[in-house]
Amino acid sequence: MKIKKLTGKLIAIDMYNCCAAILNDADAAEKALEQACLDFSMQPCQIIRNQEEDQNEYSLFAICKRGHVTAHIYPEEGFVAADVYSCYENSDPAGMARYLRTYFDADKSKITLLDRGDFGTESDMKPHRRSNIKFIRRTQNFGGQLKKIMMKPRSI
Repeated sequence: MKIKKLTGKLIAIDMYNCCAAILNDADAAEKALEQACLDFSMQPCQIIRNQEEDQNEYSLFAICKRGHVTAHIYPEEGFVAADVYSCYENSDPAGMARYLRTYFDADKSKITLLDRGDFGTESDMKPHRRSNIKFIRRTQNFGGQLKKIMMKPRSI
């Protein structure tokens, strides 16, 4: 069986202690996201902002030609969780991630990189199996084992 190799990069960024003034201006953040998508060749098709009425937090979604950028923004906590995904060869998702970290002025950030679509060998695709023993059954089995250990005569 021939496996088609798909390549895509996903970068997840958690940004802490971001600038409150920047986080509170949803219109500016939306415009900055759109401009950054253009600057880093993400080829944006549509930018969507979702904000519930009477809520300070909001989410931005950039739907791109071959990927997406999402940002979930929590102004009261000074926190932004963003994902940048692209399978377009000429895009720069790492540059986009650096830009977002700089734009939101994060004091601390955690970045996770993931290559999507890299299956490796066919054996890598096989599911890993776990035991289906329910928790209650495990405790019953453990109780029986514990009783055997306790009742076993000890040698002196």
